[in-house]
Amino acid sequence: MYKAREQADILRELQELSQSSVSKIEGTFENDVLASNAIEFGKTEVELEQLYRAAFADTAWGEYLTMRAAEAGVFRKEAVRAVGVVTVTGNGELPVGSRFATEAGVVFETIEHVVVRNTATVSVQAVIAGVGGNVMPGTITEIPASIPGISGVTNTLATANGYDEETDASLLARYLLHVRTPGTTGNATHYLEWALSVPGVGSAKIIPAWNGPNTVKVIVVDANRDAAPEELLTKVATYIESVRPIGARVTVVSARKKMIDISVKITGRADKAAVEADIIEYFKNITTTYVSAAKIGDILFHTVGVDDYTSLTLNGEQGNLELATDELPVLGTVTLR
Repeated sequence: MYKAREQADILRELQELSQSSVSKIEGTFENDVLASNAIEFGKTEVELEQLYRAAFADTAWGEYLTMRAAEAGVFRKEAVRAVGVVTVTGNGELPVGSRFATEAGVVFETIEHVVVRNTATVSVQAVIAGVGGNVMPGTITEIPASIPGISGVTNTLATANGYDEETDASLLARYLLHVRTPGTTGNATHYLEWALSVPGVGSAKIIPAWNGPNTVKVIVVDANRDAAPEELLTKVATYIESVRPIGARVTVVSARKKMIDISVKITGRADKAAVEADIIEYFKNITTTYVSAAKIGDILFHTVGVDDYTSLTLNGEQGNLELATDELPVLGTVTLR
């Protein structure tokens, strides 16, 4: 791999190549001239090193990885706006694009025209796409700009289905899947690529011939590592239907949540909230077909205040906890004794 030279090394080489017999120590005319050139040459070498990295998918980043993957027909998934419903009070009209917000400044806009008579419900979407638009019930209470006749707003249900733009790691994984194990003629890899290309999908599993010949089951987890909502399942099913081979019968379902209760005896003291947060993060990124007792033990060992642990059980059993093909682990109760 190309490696940029340090400015000091470049200066030293320039001085060694100089045929002048004058002094080259710091502060002399020749040193100053060569040093200024070394600075500019050093900048160029750094750019060349970055160019080398940007040319290969494994080391590319950002827009360079986006362009590299797009050459193979793998496109970065864009962020998705969160959607929901608000209840508006007052008497007046709400044109499309009317705005409401949370106290924290998350702004939503209406996506339908509604006439309000005392109270009305209206569908909204976040102005800025991403998970930041997924807000809790009762938090959309602000009217940023006065709307004639409208006096109040709230959301009785949480907004949902907002997803961030695909990360470099996710895009690279899909790109490598495409070039190293290319999907062809509707094989399992082809279905996996199709499912993963839908914005909002975090991971997927494909079960061929699950209900007889020419049947395919697609199990989906959303980009937030949660059970996929019905709207996302519909998007996946619609897209696959538009590209699948003739004759295949495709079923798209969400992974089922499996509650995991953890009990353990520790030596020392631990912040339970910190332990739970680390275990939740592990569950979000799990890639195995089981919950690893060793992984959870490692989390405990790296928790400040814990000296040792014994009697670790998952759902009352010692050892790893197997997950069915369509199961997604969700943290239940954590008991630290």
